[in-house]
Amino acid sequence: MMQRSCKVWMLLVLLSVCTSAQAQICEARFFHNGGVIEIGGSGMLTVSAKLTFSQIKKTSNTVCQAQVNGFAKYALMSFLSGANDIDHVLSVSGNKTSVANARPGKAADKATFDVQLLGLFGFGAPIQTAGQKFAAQSYTLAVGDPKRGPTTPVGVRMGEKTVGAQQSIQTAVGKLQCWPVRYARSTDATTAQVQGMVLPIPSIPSQVTDWFCPSTNLVMKQEIEHSGQKSVIEVKALR
Repeated sequence: MMQRSCKVWMLLVLLSVCTSAQAQICEARFFHNGGVIEIGGSGMLTVSAKLTFSQIKKTSNTVCQAQVNGFAKYALMSFLSGANDIDHVLSVSGNKTSVANARPGKAADKATFDVQLLGLFGFGAPIQTAGQKFAAQSYTLAVGDPKRGPTTPVGVRMGEKTVGAQQSIQTAVGKLQCWPVRYARSTDATTAQVQGMVLPIPSIPSQVTDWFCPSTNLVMKQEIEHSGQKSVIEVKALR
């Protein structure tokens, strides 16, 4: 199992919901001047976000840069939550992605990580057939809004991923043939401050299915199940 540590800002977390399994962010359907992606989620994990892309620069299909603006809000079980206005420059070079603050006169807040760390941000190789497997992984997320105070580090572990048979699913752009990629995921126990009180947050084991759709070269939907509760995070709009 690979073990890494990464500080992930909301922009990168959201892009992980939809980036291609070959980690080709530069070729993603939304990655063009005027590109827009909207992401939503409900259930145990709620997400609402809209990102717009401009000032696109492409050197190749794996080296590129874009100005990204928008907003993002999320909450996990009503305890861990965050909200961000996004105004960043996103730079991609192969399997490495970095984000810098775009506001003039402000020191850049940078976060660099391997895109294969996140379950939807890349499986490390193209999907070729049902039964294909991808290695287990672990990483650390910094959850929360750094402008409001200290973030909460949360360890995340993902088991070996297995590709299922292609199925037709309904997406924001119609019915598509997509690969289901299934795996177990768990978070470490931690604590969170809620209205001035420090509350324990238990470990959260879950079963996850990522739906990667070759025709859009994106993961269009992620299904999460925990103790009988289900959450869905999906691309709501894409242009």
